[in-house]
Amino acid sequence: MSAVAVLSLTPADRALDALVDCAMRWGLAKTTVDDIARAAGMSRATLYRLFPGGKSAMVQAGTHRMVTQLAETVSDDLGGASDLADALSRAIVTARRVLSDDDALQFLLEHDPAAIKAQLALGGYDQVLDAAAGAIGPALAPFAGSPERGATAAVWAARLLVSYLTDPADEDLADPAVATALVEDFFIPGFARSGETSATANRTSGPAPTTDPEIDPNSHSTTDPDTQPTGTRSQEDLT
Repeated sequence: MSAVAVLSLTPADRALDALVDCAMRWGLAKTTVDDIARAAGMSRATLYRLFPGGKSAMVQAGTHRMVTQLAETVSDDLGGASDLADALSRAIVTARRVLSDDDALQFLLEHDPAAIKAQLALGGYDQVLDAAAGAIGPALAPFAGSPERGATAAVWAARLLVSYLTDPADEDLADPAVATALVEDFFIPGFARSGETSATANRTSGPAPTTDPEIDPNSHSTTDPDTQPTGTRSQEDLT
């Protein structure tokens, strides 16, 4: 990175880049606030002023930054799409290729998968889906029929990508043929049925059906909440 590029970074970006560097060196679970502060060339107090929640807040901010940057790249590839199936296929292929080229993410998936799953269980999964809905949803809205349906399509695509990242399958989503077949055979039919169900519900009067209060139908989380990161470093402040 050039000196000009370094000077153009905000303190928050420097801290997030330092978090990535430390995670690739020791793993996310073993990285401490002190490690990040030293790597960023700032004091622990400055780091906490930037991110009052400590490391957990930094991880959230880093996740949001990654999804937002990914969304910009994906959105740029949707301009020539012919329909929703084409747009979703392009989005999935582009996102998978970008994520495959992300050295930090691939390092953590290979060497520290427990930390990734723990972050997803502790609210990270919802954050990824919300960021995808807000950043990619508008680009899908013209093909999906409305902003709301565009956001839903973005969430479905994000669920798929997270699932393939944390539990890899034989299929390569970076292959356009694979992505297109998956979208056309499963995604589009299911998405169409979900729209029909919503329309029927909107036309139906009377009380809403009773639901189990312990089950939130709007919840994004599907990750085992008992999954926790492990590490062997000394008991430093990990927050």
